[in-house]
Formats: sequence, C-alpha cells, structure tokens
Amino acid sequence: MKSSIRDLRIRAVPAVVLTALALVLALPAARAETVRTGGEPWYRQVPADVRQRAQALFAQAIDKHQQLLRGDAAELYEQALALWDNPDIQWNLALVLEDLGQYLRAYQQLESALRWGAALGPDLLRQVADRMQVLETQRLARIETCLEEPAAVITLDGKPWLPRAGRRSAVVLPGEHYLAARKSGYLPVTRPVYVKAGQQARVSLLMDEDRLVETRRWTAWKPWAVIGAGVAVAAVGAGLEQRALAHRQAAADALARCQEIACDAMRSDLYDRAGVEHGLAIGTIAAGGAVVVVGLVQAWLNQPRAHRIEARPPSRIELTPILSLHQAELSALVRF
Repeated sequence: MKSSIRDLRIRAVPAVVLTALALVLALPAARAETVRTGGEPWYRQVPADVRQRAQALFAQAIDKHQQLLRGDAAELYEQALALWDNPDIQWNLALVLEDLGQYLRAYQQLESALRWGAALGPDLLRQVADRMQVLETQRLARIETCLEEPAAVITLDGKPWLPRAGRRSAVVLPGEHYLAARKSGYLPVTRPVYVKAGQQARVSLLMDEDRLVETRRWTAWKPWAVIGAGVAVAAVGAGLEQRALAHRQAAADALARCQEIACDAMRSDLYDRAGVEHGLAIGTIAAGGAVVVVGLVQAWLNQPRAHRIEARPPSRIELTPILSLHQAELSALVRF
C-alpha cells in the first residue's frame, strides 16, 4: 500500500508541471511582434523623454504580465498609455483586461488602436481585428437604433450616445440596457432592451411631437347663450314693471278726476292690475338676473385650459429583432 502511494505522488509532480507549462503557453503574447522603426505617426506626437518614461513603464508591465500579475500589469500599462498614446501598449492592455474579465474595456482599447489603420502593420492590424471579432461574438453584444428624428439626443444607460459613420451602434456588455431619446418640441421616450453575448439588437425609437392644446368644459358659445337668455328674461321683467307703473299712474289720474263710485271701481281695477304686473316684473327680473349669474359662472369655468398631448400609449407587446451568427430571434416585451 505504501509503495502505491509513493508512486502516485511521483507521477503527480510532472503532471502539475505540465499543467502549469500548458497554461503559460496558452497565454496571449504580452508583446506586439511587429518591429517598430520609429517612423510611425504615434512616435512623432510625443517627445523622446516622455517616450522613454512610457517605455520603462511598458517594460515593467510586460514583466508583471508574464508573471501573471495581471492587476499590476494593467495599472502599469495604463500609466504608460497616459504618457504615450501607443497602439502596442493598447494591444497589451487589451489582452490583460480580457484576462481580468473586463471585456468591454478590452474592446475599447482595441477599437482605439484600430484607428491607426495601416500604420499598425499587417500582423497587428489583423490581430486587433480578429480579437475584436472574438470579443463581440463571444463576450459582448451590440445595440443599434433607428430614429425618425435624426437631430434627437440619444442616451444609452444614461450616457450620451453619439452616432458613428452615420449610424448609431454600440458594443455593450450582455444584459439589460436602456435607450432614451429627447428633442426640443418632442416628448421624451425610453426603451429597455436585453441582449445576450454575441447578439445584436435593433431598437426603434418613435417620438411624438410635444403640442400644447386648449380645451373647455363646454362649447365657447353656450355660457354666452345662457347670459343672453338671462338678459332677455330680465328685459321682459323690466317691460312688465313699466306696464305696472303705467297702470298705477293711470289709477292715480283716475282718482284725481272723479270721486264717483264707478271711478272708484275703475281705480281699484287699475291698482290691482298694476300690483299683479309689478309682482310678475319682480319675479321675472329676479329669474333673469339668476340666469345671468349662472351664465357668468359658466363663462368663468369655461376658460380655456392648456395641456400637453400625451405620448402615444406604449404597445402592450414590443418586439425587438435580435441577431447572432447562428440564429435570428425576436425579443418580446409584454406590458400588463
């Protein structure tokens, strides 16, 4: 039994060594293999003393990278890059960031290096493009949007999203993201979108014009019609009061002309008629005044009120096309 245990330990030692060797060999190269002549455009943009400081930091970073001290290596690469905008530094920084699982930052470094174009050299140019493709198809996702109002300001997860090459497209981390658009004279709109690694989502942002409209409780003429009706009723009451005054005056004149019994009867009839007409006049004038007051209150309540037209209600089901290398699908957002 002891012999078998001893043999097992002896065999385990070379297995561990081979495993460690395989891991080291599997690591990406920590140095760009392209030989630089010093005539590249990024050499002409930085003084020689600054380049020397950056190269010293770069060498330290490579040493840390090869020792698998990725955090220290990333910090040194970033210090060197702050001194010298060099695509070789960006390439190595992208590699270590990818090892650390910071895939979006790695992609951004590669994208920044790619702007130098043919000056990178064919080997590094191909490696950068291939690495970006691998990251986008295996670790990251892409969101594109089409907008009816091209001058609108679009934000992605609260950050400004600028168009590139006439279109709006961005590489993002897998997961849920929020697109928002705003423009003067339009109502703001926000859309959530969920993407997985290797997928590409196309989102449409539909904006509604922001308009102020005036509304009333009733048609504008109705309160004024009520006021007019009240004035007319009050005018009828005024006419009745005028007739009552005329009959009262006639009764007084009759009393002055004669003292006979027949005159007394006629005078009493005139006074009675004048009293009835006066009562009708008072009631009619009061009713007409009340109608006028009601009409005035309605006119005050019927003043125009300005308010914005609400945005179109969001669809209960929104479909977002999701594309990948191997399939095409639709993402459905259902609102309850």
